[in-house]
Amino acid sequence: MDTNESTNTAVTPETSVSPAPSPDACDRLAAARQFACEQYDKIRRAAGAQIDNVRAYTSDARRQINEGWDATCAKAQDLHKAGEEYVKSNPTGSVLGALGLGIVVGLLLGRSRD
Repeated sequence: MDTNESTNTAVTPETSVSPAPSPDACDRLAAARQFACEQYDKIRRAAGAQIDNVRAYTSDARRQINEGWDATCAKAQDLHKAGEEYVKSNPTGSVLGALGLGIVVGLLLGRSRD
């Protein structure tokens, strides 16, 4: 073969034409779409049920917290009333006890500054 000989190769652009989808492919696509819609609905219903469960749980927790808060407030009020009654019935002992407690706390705080 001669080196001067040129090869004649014509480059023609290839046009890519996609074939029309077959009826079988359309049926499979429709079935896949239907399956996806069914799965979406199933997941949506399950999520809705979980939301209802969470709402019920938080409602129950809120009720328990409110009951606990109310019980704590009632107990604090009872202790406050009992404290007032004790101070009214024992004023001298209450004042001396408060004075002694104040001196002890003052001494402890004074020592921590040194």
